Formats: sequence, structure tokens, C-alpha cells
Amino acid sequence: MKRIALCMAAVLLMGNTAFAAEKTEKIATPVHQTVVWDGTETQMPGYNIDGYTYFRLRDVAKMVSAYATNEKHYFDLNYQKGTNIISIAKGNGKYIDPAEGKTFDVGTEKQKAYLTDSIILVNGYNMMGTGKVDEGYVIDGYTFYKLRNIADLIDMNVEWCEEEKVTEVLSQPKTYPDGTPIVYRKPVIYLYPEKTTDVSVKLDYAGDLTVTYPAYDDGWQVTAQPDGTLTNHADGLEYSYLFWEGNGQLEVDFSEGFVVKGEDTAAFLQKTLSDMGLTPKEYNDFIVYWLPFMQENAYNLISFQQENYTEQAKLDIQPAPDSVLRVFMAFRSLEKPIEVKPQEFQPFERNGFTVVEWGGTEVK
Repeated sequence: MKRIALCMAAVLLMGNTAFAAEKTEKIATPVHQTVVWDGTETQMPGYNIDGYTYFRLRDVAKMVSAYATNEKHYFDLNYQKGTNIISIAKGNGKYIDPAEGKTFDVGTEKQKAYLTDSIILVNGYNMMGTGKVDEGYVIDGYTFYKLRNIADLIDMNVEWCEEEKVTEVLSQPKTYPDGTPIVYRKPVIYLYPEKTTDVSVKLDYAGDLTVTYPAYDDGWQVTAQPDGTLTNHADGLEYSYLFWEGNGQLEVDFSEGFVVKGEDTAAFLQKTLSDMGLTPKEYNDFIVYWLPFMQENAYNLISFQQENYTEQAKLDIQPAPDSVLRVFMAFRSLEKPIEVKPQEFQPFERNGFTVVEWGGTEVK
């Protein structure tokens, strides 16, 4: 199959009887959409409403369990009729359809569709108002959602091939929803040896470097002073840190983190980054760069992607440092606050030759 461009109009499902929020009537046209799940092509029944295709949520759960290459995306479903709550439980193994053996189809006749007021919880957290769930529709007793929305909730990525009219769902995110690569913004590396030391720094990055300063040239060779001052061997000039940016892949995990008002972002970052082990100079450098992207948002969902980041951007530093702190923030703008499990951090102690790095990315 040809490389698929990002889907701007893919959509998804839910599959239990649910309430209709309004009696605003839409016309739903039955479709059979080609959807490729981590390389496996399937035909899925759904409905087209106003140019978007919607599917039953239970059908998506079955497809993910059958074809997703990463089990972490598997999810279970539960509908509580009394409270009108749809619960998505991630990490519970493969989905078992209570209607196993029965074939669902949308037929050929157009149907009436009504907005639903069902509430979606993911592992107990209310996802309504986060921007990750658009409207769902009740059609013939089932609730249907856009594929992109539910894929986002289970940390999968959706792409669309206009030429072939094919939707692809991927375990490994490739890009932002607008088609641009995920940008690792301004990771900077501070070096603090105990004495004047020649240091080699190489970056094994699963992506494309777009900017480096000083020039990377297959690695940085510098003389580092205990106060962090660096002299670059290639040009003989002095630098405060090593800087790079790149386009790459990052599986962002927002299951833990913080929801912070835009106007409170500076104070939050000052305290949190200090608690994580950054010095005032380091966290002030961080805040000066990131605050303009965050302070005007109503709220920010913030999570620090330590393991995910370090797997994608490995550092080889010689001589080997005695202590390393790498801080990588992912954030998403929110219109309304949501509940999220607070993130916890291990205390960081600076012993011997210390390396500190910070960077971040905005998730659309």
C-alpha cells in the first residue's frame, strides 16, 4: 500500500443503547469503510453524518484486540444505563464481545441520528470537555463516535489516504493530527564536571534533527567547566549549553500529570521543576522558552515523559556522567479542566559529573 497521509476526517463508534442529548435530527448514511489496523485491512460498517464516518465503539474494541500490534491499546467497555456512563478500561486484555457470534451490519437504508449525552470515562477519568471527544450520535439504539476521537483516547494514531479512500490506525504515532511531525522543542544539555574536562556528547535520536547549536557534526566535542560553561572545539567559541531540536515520534502518555490554569503556569513550573531537581537558572531558562506557548491557554494538561523521551533520544556522553537528569514536558491545551492522576517524581541528587537536560513538545 502507498504511504498514507494523515486522515483529517476519520471517525468512530460506541456500542450500547444510550440517551439522546437533543432531538436535533441528522440523517445517517450507511457505509462500509476500509480501515487498516497496524497493516491488516478490514471492512467496517458505519454511518456517514455531515461528511464524517462514525462507527460502533464495540466494533473498534474488537478490531484493536484482533489487530493492534501493541497490547497496551486493548480496551474493555461497560455501559451503565442508570447513569448513562460509558467506561473505557485500558490495559484489561482483549475485548470480549457479549454479542459474540452475532453479525452487525448497517444495511442500506438511511437512518435518523440524534446527539447523545453519554459521558465517557477512561480508566475512571472523565474525558468530556477535554477536546478529545467530539459529539456522538445515537442511531438505531447504538451510540457511534468518530474513529479519531476514540483512537486518541486509547493512544493510537489515525491517518487517511485520500487517493485510496483508506483509513489507517497505528499503534505508533507518526504525526500530529494536522499532519506535521511531532517536534521535540529546544532540548538543551548542561554539563557540570567537577573539574575542567573534555567531553564528547552524541545523540542517538529516532527522528530528524532540524536545528543544533553549536553545529552537531556527528557529535559535540567541548571543554566543560564546573560552572557549566562550554568551549566548543570546532569553533573555539563559548556556549552555555548544547541545543537541538528535531522531528520524530513520541508516544505521549497523559495517564498521569497535572491540569494547570494558563495564568498559573509560571508558578507551577517554578515549583515543579525545582522539585524535580532543576536549579533556578535551569528552570528559568525552561520557563522563558515555554511560557509564551502556555500562559494564554484556559488550562494546560502537563505530563513529564521521562521514559518515553529517553527511549527516543539516547545520549552517549564520554566520560560517563555520575548523575543525569533529563526532563521532557508534554502539554496539551484544554478548554475545561479534567481529572488526572498526579504525577510523582523521584528526588534527584547531583553527585560528581552531572548532566541536566530539558525540553518539551506541544500535543495538538
